[in-house]
Amino acid sequence: MNNMSFNNKHLSWALATRFYRRRQVIPQTLRYRLRWTAGKAFAAMLLLFLSLPASADSFYVLIGFRCDASADTLTITYDGAYNDAGKAMLENKRPTQWDPWKLISMRDDDHIGESKTMRRTCRLSDGAYEIRLWAAPGNSNVQGRCGAHMSAGAEVKRGKRLLSRIDSFEPDCHDVDAPIINRVVIRPGSLKGIEARVPHDEFYK
Repeated sequence: MNNMSFNNKHLSWALATRFYRRRQVIPQTLRYRLRWTAGKAFAAMLLLFLSLPASADSFYVLIGFRCDASADTLTITYDGAYNDAGKAMLENKRPTQWDPWKLISMRDDDHIGESKTMRRTCRLSDGAYEIRLWAAPGNSNVQGRCGAHMSAGAEVKRGKRLLSRIDSFEPDCHDVDAPIINRVVIRPGSLKGIEARVPHDEFYK
């Protein structure tokens, strides 16, 4: 009787120990499986990220003018293009075109300092036209709102008469509904330059 009782107790203890160990093994195996699955998912995401293009779109602009004596016309020009087309535009620019970013100097890493104004003269049949072109940054703090945005401004005079002044060819950098001025045409006898505008989406295409 005592021997049977001892065997029963021993069997109960063995079963309880096996059940306890089994309860411990299942969660541990599950943890290993979850860790392996999470590691595999992370590796897949990393591979996908590395396969994405590394460069973002870059937009380039040029401010300039055309003095066409044969057509008796002065035209202020403002052009822009993305990526490779923009780089090609800069490389093939006319002597009377400038990159607005090249017309500024940085005071420090975050703030724009001085701005250079390009002064030129165009002679038409009725006399000389004085042209002034300059950079128009979106923010003097390049880390601030619109800080990465760059436009340009222009002014044209004949004698003391102001024929055209544009402080910035583009509106606020977040205003995608307003058109962008890309041309100003002046002819002899003009009292005011004729401005041409294009939709934002057409300019940034």
